[in-house]
Amino acid sequence: MFARKKYLENADPRGRDLGTKKIGEVPVKAGQSKTKRVIQTRRAAFGDITNATKDKTIEDGKKKIALPIKPIAKTQITTTNTKNTRASIKAKEVKKEQDLKRSVSTSSVNVSTTSVQVSSSQESSASSQVLKNLAAGVPADRVEEDFSFVIVEDTCEGEKLDLQKSGSEKTDLQEPEKSLLSIDQELYTDVFNVGIYAQDIFEYYKRREKMFTIPPYLGSKHCQISPSMRAILVDWMVEIQENFELNHETLYLGVKLTDIYLSRVKVDKEMLQLVGAAALFISSKFDERFPPMIEDIIYICDNAFGRDEFIQMEMELLRKVDFDLGIPISYRFLRRYAKIARMSIVTLTLARYILEMSLMDCQFMVERDSKMAAATLFIAQKMKNEGSWDGEIVKGSGYELKDFKHLIAPLNKMLLSLPTLPSSLSTVRGKYSHIVFHEVAKIPPLPTEELLK
Repeated sequence: MFARKKYLENADPRGRDLGTKKIGEVPVKAGQSKTKRVIQTRRAAFGDITNATKDKTIEDGKKKIALPIKPIAKTQITTTNTKNTRASIKAKEVKKEQDLKRSVSTSSVNVSTTSVQVSSSQESSASSQVLKNLAAGVPADRVEEDFSFVIVEDTCEGEKLDLQKSGSEKTDLQEPEKSLLSIDQELYTDVFNVGIYAQDIFEYYKRREKMFTIPPYLGSKHCQISPSMRAILVDWMVEIQENFELNHETLYLGVKLTDIYLSRVKVDKEMLQLVGAAALFISSKFDERFPPMIEDIIYICDNAFGRDEFIQMEMELLRKVDFDLGIPISYRFLRRYAKIARMSIVTLTLARYILEMSLMDCQFMVERDSKMAAATLFIAQKMKNEGSWDGEIVKGSGYELKDFKHLIAPLNKMLLSLPTLPSSLSTVRGKYSHIVFHEVAKIPPLPTEELLK
């Protein structure tokens, strides 16, 4: 039915002779061998791959007309010989089959009527949803995503039935969940803070941390990068972040991408700056609304690398991280924990200062970002004498003091040694000594024994 004529069956409109070409040969260029191809002359019938009823075909000249098989009528089942018992038995069997079909058809009609009623109710609900969408400014043909696969583990206490004095039952669906944190209950209806999903989002971040653990690659035989080289690179990345006024998330993601790449690829020390610049450029395109241009990054590198070389490093870095840029970073956990504990902006800024200083220390790159955020916020709490690590902050972070206690002493030792740092590592301290950051870098650290009380 979908016939395709062979090559020589198409007559030439100019009357040229095409008989010199052989059937099945494809014209090729000079110097190439001729290859034969199998020409499909007819497409396979659709009935071969479906459960459709086979049709009878009758020939009408050269064309074939498909006619459906007509059902056998009762009048056609007759016998010319009344003594033929086989024909009479067959007629009885056909009659029984027809009676059975009638009963099945009546039941199917009943089912169809019920299905029509259900479909009409569904159409009415769909029409009401369309009206709601139009009233809310949503397109009428919008299709909502099916979230029926979501499994609810805990029972929502806000949706339990409350017995009133009259004995009637009432379901309060507008009340927020009691299992949520207090800050999430306050932001329950805020679409920009998504209080109903905030805790689940950060629990998901904590599960993804296992995918981006960084081994202690510095000091190994295949690595030519020393801890001091890495510290200078991170300090330079902080300077870029400050000059271009990038988000802090961009800086943390750039440092994380750099460590992941250096732990998987052997890099010469001459290419270290290129790796850090490419990582920061990728993270800026992932997090910034207006990322810097590639020419700006190359200029910051003092034109030490060309444009093609920079793009090649960018592609190589993306391949090594498998294009997965949704990496949990410690800065996001810190903001979440400070919101739960209701910390002041000065305490939060002090914790940010400690956390940003820890980026330059290679001993902290192997730790989980969620624990680093908890440890820095705990030290800032103690330094500002604001609150304690208990209550909702333990529930929101999932960590008690014993879980990150091993990080407190090294972090405080880092703070105590800041005055002895060289000038090449002073960008972070100078940044947080400004009045914009409440001069938190000038706050003297506490003794380690007082922190571990």
